[in-house]
Amino acid sequence: MRYAVLNTKGGVGKSTTAVHLAAHLAKTGPCLLIDGDAQGSSASWNGWRRALDPSKIGPTPVLVRLVGREVYDEGKTLAEGYANTVVDAGGQDNPSIRNALLMCDIAIIPVGASSFDASAMSDMVQLLQMVGDVNRSMLARVLLTRMDSRTKDGADMRKFLTEEMRLPVMACEIAERVGFKRTTGRGVTVEEDGQDEKAIAEMAAFYKEILEVKS
Repeated sequence: MRYAVLNTKGGVGKSTTAVHLAAHLAKTGPCLLIDGDAQGSSASWNGWRRALDPSKIGPTPVLVRLVGREVYDEGKTLAEGYANTVVDAGGQDNPSIRNALLMCDIAIIPVGASSFDASAMSDMVQLLQMVGDVNRSMLARVLLTRMDSRTKDGADMRKFLTEEMRLPVMACEIAERVGFKRTTGRGVTVEEDGQDEKAIAEMAAFYKEILEVKS
């Protein structure tokens, strides 16, 4: 299965979602992690991870950095040698995002709950419609991330996305938690760190739900 984790807006937990999903999938078989984002956050995470003692963490995805058309041309070919592939692509509407959508089976779109996140979704909807005309087997799922449980912003965003944007929003939500900041900067996952039970539970719910989506 080929997953693309993407958004034209930054700061939504895209790379955090991508590396956690890739690490989880690597437990079940060979997993390829494609960093198609100019910032290279997934590549940095992977580099930090490879400096750790392998016996103290789970399997490490194989990482490659590809940009633009390479994401589709080379990424699709490379993905044939792996049980699963995760693409991390972001930034403004750019060739990497479009090509990630072209080659994926499932597009995961992490979204925050701010007005900036809401306004940016119109660009994503247009992209999904445009690429969907070519990659007709692609399925898209929106993941609410960096949520603040003390407010009703998440509920408002969910209503906006489902009723106005008519997008399929995942039932699970990922909150803004210190555990994610502490672990991704060390090349590990919240599960491997084992200190933030709520973050672990949220990611477990995400893995379960996204793996039940079939292309």
